Amino acid sequence: MKDLFEQKAAQLATELVELKASYDEEKGHLAATEEKVKSLNQDLQIRSRVIEDLKTELLQRPGIEDVAVLKKELIQVQTLMDKTTLEREKESEKLKDECKQLQMQNANSEATITQLKAELEKGPQEVAVYVHELQQLKSSLTEMSQKNETLVEKLLKKELEYTQMEEKHNEEIMSRKNLQVNLNHKDVECQQLQARLSASEAMLQTLKTELTEKGEANQKLKEELSEVEVKHQNLKAEFKQLQQQREEKEQHSLQQQSEINQLHSKLLETERQLGEAHGRLKEQRQLSTEKLMDKEQQVADLQLKLSRAEEQLKEKSSTSADLQHQLEKIRQQHQEQQTVQQTTTSKLREAQNDLEQVLRQIGDKDQKIQNLEALLEKSKKNISVLEKEREDLCAKIQAGEGETAVLNQLQEKNHALQEQLSQLTEKLKNQSESHKQAQEDLHEQVQEQKSHLRAAQDRVQSLETTIEELTSQLNESKEKMAQLDLQIKAKTELLLSAEAAKTAQRVDLQNHLDTAQNALQDKQQELNKVNTQLEQVTAKLQEKQDHCTQLDQTLKEYKEKHLNLEQKAEALEGQIKKLEIDLTSVKSSREQSVQDLQQQKQQSSQLELKVKELVQQLADEKALAVNMKQELQKKADALLQSKEMTSKQEKELTSLKETVEKLKQDIEKFSTHKQEAVSALEKLKREKEALQKEATDAKVKLTASTESLEKSREVLERERQTGKELVQVMEKSRDELKVKLKAQTDSAAKEVQELKAHLTAKEEESTKLKTEIKSVTEKLQSSVKEKENLQQELQTQLKKIQVASEEYKKKQQKDMQGLAAQLKDKVQQEEKLQQQIASLTGELTSEKGKLSDLQKANENLQEKLGSLQSDMYGKESEVSALRQDLKSLEEKLILAQEELKSNRNEISSQGKQIKELTTIKTSMEQEVSSKTDQLKEHGQNLQELQKQKVNHCILCMLCTFSSL
Repeated sequence: MKDLFEQKAAQLATELVELKASYDEEKGHLAATEEKVKSLNQDLQIRSRVIEDLKTELLQRPGIEDVAVLKKELIQVQTLMDKTTLEREKESEKLKDECKQLQMQNANSEATITQLKAELEKGPQEVAVYVHELQQLKSSLTEMSQKNETLVEKLLKKELEYTQMEEKHNEEIMSRKNLQVNLNHKDVECQQLQARLSASEAMLQTLKTELTEKGEANQKLKEELSEVEVKHQNLKAEFKQLQQQREEKEQHSLQQQSEINQLHSKLLETERQLGEAHGRLKEQRQLSTEKLMDKEQQVADLQLKLSRAEEQLKEKSSTSADLQHQLEKIRQQHQEQQTVQQTTTSKLREAQNDLEQVLRQIGDKDQKIQNLEALLEKSKKNISVLEKEREDLCAKIQAGEGETAVLNQLQEKNHALQEQLSQLTEKLKNQSESHKQAQEDLHEQVQEQKSHLRAAQDRVQSLETTIEELTSQLNESKEKMAQLDLQIKAKTELLLSAEAAKTAQRVDLQNHLDTAQNALQDKQQELNKVNTQLEQVTAKLQEKQDHCTQLDQTLKEYKEKHLNLEQKAEALEGQIKKLEIDLTSVKSSREQSVQDLQQQKQQSSQLELKVKELVQQLADEKALAVNMKQELQKKADALLQSKEMTSKQEKELTSLKETVEKLKQDIEKFSTHKQEAVSALEKLKREKEALQKEATDAKVKLTASTESLEKSREVLERERQTGKELVQVMEKSRDELKVKLKAQTDSAAKEVQELKAHLTAKEEESTKLKTEIKSVTEKLQSSVKEKENLQQELQTQLKKIQVASEEYKKKQQKDMQGLAAQLKDKVQQEEKLQQQIASLTGELTSEKGKLSDLQKANENLQEKLGSLQSDMYGKESEVSALRQDLKSLEEKLILAQEELKSNRNEISSQGKQIKELTTIKTSMEQEVSSKTDQLKEHGQNLQELQKQKVNHCILCMLCTFSSL
């Protein structure tokens, strides 16, 4: 057995060395992982610096290049993050494998411990011999358990680090999602810019139409001036100047058309690039969605593993609780055993004292017996002397000599014998009294021991009842723990189902986003179609311009109407004033647009700073979830806005078409009547003013149309200069023509009255249009209010959902914190139990030493009892010999009585005394035999108690080993 224990101890030592080596390897792995993490952090810092540099460069680049660069950087960041996640997953798998190996080693060590326990159960007789070795093994086991605990703590720390890494990974994923959302916002902004560009193109087209109309008016004026030159040679120079101005305006219009064509080509290129970018974004989103699905599946698997691990921990905690209950029972039993041992030791001490007293009494009795034997020997000698004297006396009597002397001698001897007998009777009385007192004391001691035994039995019964109650309580606690485990499992299943529902909701949201993006692409295609339609409209307008030139030739017939020139001059002066007012408004709008651009730049810089802060902070999952929901709402709002913008653009296109048709009608009216042409020009001026107001409102919103506005401003300034020159020329011609045109004032006055009537009709039409515009604006405002109300309702619903989600998460956190606190308490309790186990093992070893000492003392007592019993048997044989001697003496006395009839009375009295002594001896012998029987029974009871104690100690040792 010793060899087996030594071999197992050597195996345990080798396993300890292997565990230490594995621990060192784990330390090396941890150091390597820390170095890798540091290197990855450095790479991330370098990447962040590069990203910041690129962002600073992006601030100086246009929007399309910004989008491309951001996409490239996103791809790089995603690749980096994927690499880091793969490395972390590999490291986590390695750590899990190492943990499994350690668990296998722990299981092997537990199997060896169970084998040792089985061998200990097989050999309970050798327990006392191997107690010291078992103590050494216990110390080694405690060391192993401590090392296992340290390894478990390290594994827990590694699991915590792994969870932290997973949380960081999730935060990085959420940051990616935020970046994708920002990209989507930028896409929406690009689409809005495209819509604004299309609106600016429409405005440019309206300006073109106005320019064409102005060109037509100028052509009409030039034709009228040429007709005036035919009649009046002084107007020839003016006509030439007007022709030059016309050529310059045509050149300007051609330049503007070329610029418009260039802008259109640029727009087509940008649309093509945007389409390519959308395609790339779709591919990237599909890839990202696939990756997200894979990672979500991995997360779900990990969560299942975590739930299983938590269940295992709970099972272990339940087992630890059972062990705690068992240890408490063992403690109680141990305390009870201690009390029983104390009582037994006190009883043993009392019994030892009683035995010592009995031994002393027996020694006294032995001395008395020796004294009696000495007296018997003396009496024998006296009898022999008396026989000799009797023989001498008989001889003398037969010889007939000295009868009187002999009788005197006999009388003296009888007196001496009577005195000796009286002394002996007194001694026997004293001895009998002392023996009676000793018997009474022994009887009292036996009764006290019986009462102690009955009290101990009552205590044992009470302890058994308490043990049964504790077992029932243990069973109830186990049932409660099982119910709690079932509840925890149900809660974990509910959590898993909720997470699955969340993943399904995410997938649905992604599908909705894809559908929204497809709808946006469809809208872009529709916008392209609208652009083609606008190009067709521009071509038709050019054809109509050619037709207008032909109509201008018909206006040459109205050369004689000089008053119209004066009216036109006055109208031109009013137009110049209006143009100056428009220029001031355009300048103010330009300044506002510049301010808006600066504000937008500041906002973009602030947004970039916010993006940096978001990349650095990587906020918690709650805020990210809320941001996701808000961003989804924003996307939905942006989609609604884009739809509204498209609908508005379609309405504007329809209104533009209607205005084009109205312009066609006006041009036809110009061809029929000059008066209608003048009224149409005034109407166009009013429409121009309204369009300019709309342009200013649109310019406040649109930032990309600043360049076109600057170009239009330059054109307007040139037109103003040309108008001023025309005014100067017209003033000169007016001074010259005042004298000539007095005769034609009467006819012109009539025409003016007709024109005024026409103007009143046009003003009524304009008032009607204004009322319609007001109704449309009111409808738009009502629709906007309805949308705002809907947005507020959606926001309230979102807030409610957020509050519910936050409460649910808080509850989960509280539950997790409670579980963590329970686990900590259980770990602390386990540590305390281990300490208590160590103290109990020390106490058990000390008590085992005490028990061994008591066993040795008991063995010595048993040896002494055996020696005493052997002495008693020898003394009984001596007493029997004395009896035989006494019988022989009685026979001799009877013979002496027969021979000495004279001394019969004396001899009979001596015989009676001797009989009384014999009866006393027999009673004493019976008492001694009864006491020896009682001592034997007491010794057997003690042996049985010692055996029971030894068996109980062995069972306690086995229970402690099994619990360990």
